[in-house]
Amino acid sequence: MIRKSVAVIALGLISLTACTGTPESKPVAQQQQESVVALKVAEIEDLGPVVTDVKGFTLYRFDGDKPNESTCDGECAATWPPATVTDENFTVEGVDEVGSIVRKDGSRQLTVDGMPQYRFSKDGKPGETKGQGLQGKWFATGKSGERTQLAARTGVITGLGAVLTNNAGLTLYRFDGDTAQPPVSNCDGGCAESWPPVYVEGEQPRVKGIDPKLLGTITRKDGKKQLTIANWPQYTFKNDTKPGEAKGVTVPKWFATATDGKKAQQNKAIALTSATVADLGVIATDSDGMTLYRFDNDSAEPPTSNCSGDCAVQWPPAYVSEGFQVQGVDASLVGTIERDGKKQLTIAGWPQYRFSGDKVCGEANGQGVGGKWWATKADGSRAGQ
Repeated sequence: MIRKSVAVIALGLISLTACTGTPESKPVAQQQQESVVALKVAEIEDLGPVVTDVKGFTLYRFDGDKPNESTCDGECAATWPPATVTDENFTVEGVDEVGSIVRKDGSRQLTVDGMPQYRFSKDGKPGETKGQGLQGKWFATGKSGERTQLAARTGVITGLGAVLTNNAGLTLYRFDGDTAQPPVSNCDGGCAESWPPVYVEGEQPRVKGIDPKLLGTITRKDGKKQLTIANWPQYTFKNDTKPGEAKGVTVPKWFATATDGKKAQQNKAIALTSATVADLGVIATDSDGMTLYRFDNDSAEPPTSNCSGDCAVQWPPAYVSEGFQVQGVDASLVGTIERDGKKQLTIAGWPQYRFSGDKVCGEANGQGVGGKWWATKADGSRAGQ
């Protein structure tokens, strides 16, 4: 294996044909006139700089692998094609600690910081990251080989509204026993076992739906970087096992973290808020965090619903009560229309619906159904368009 950390100009496209032997290694300086670029770095929205192949397709690392050892074969390798090169005559641009290993089939697979690299079969064009976070084990590769993932995103807790969550959707908390000026964590030992710190990999924390100015890190005693929001160290709670849970708020001195870094407070009047949903960005949700949708057959001027009967069974209208409150969506965009003696929510004039196929918060199974149903962004526009 050789390691490469030098950037040179591309001389051609890479061949993906497997080789059957282990070519003799050559110093990078001797390869510059005959090598091709195998890896680059691209800036991906929300994730930052990630490693790509020469065509710009995102490369991933697998937590099931070991340094310099791939465990992804057969059907796994069909879904996650290894990123291969014909031999060691390759160079890289902006990527650190690059090498290669020989797989069982004789092909030579690229590694970054020792971790084997893969593409994802469902990424259809450069810049897509549909494999990000799958099974909790596949992550886009940072330029130094680290996992690239969001340190925080937004979610919704019934009664609390929008809160911060980790990349898996688990609620984030702040501790009154810590300090913010300066930011210091006082939760170690058994405390940190019950309240695992939120760690940050890479050069800086990446978040979605949060003001970047609120972000920071502190270095813990073990040398790892812990996320801070508005200078408050962030944690998850061991008893929260799925998105939408916030069992930690019953523990004295612990509070769910609101999207501005403050303590999330009970507010049962919230009927409309927003959260980070799948790969769609920040989406309007109801008070339980269920994705809201808009229908192309409706109209916004004037606001009119054309979904009734069986349609309304599959797409239940989002009803609200008098005096409802809004969080995370511009209140000037929010309105209602009369429907069956009830009030259906509208955003930017578009009537809002849930989808019967969404069973838990954070799902968006209705996205794109029939080419006419779309998750609603916080500004009322269609997600994914």
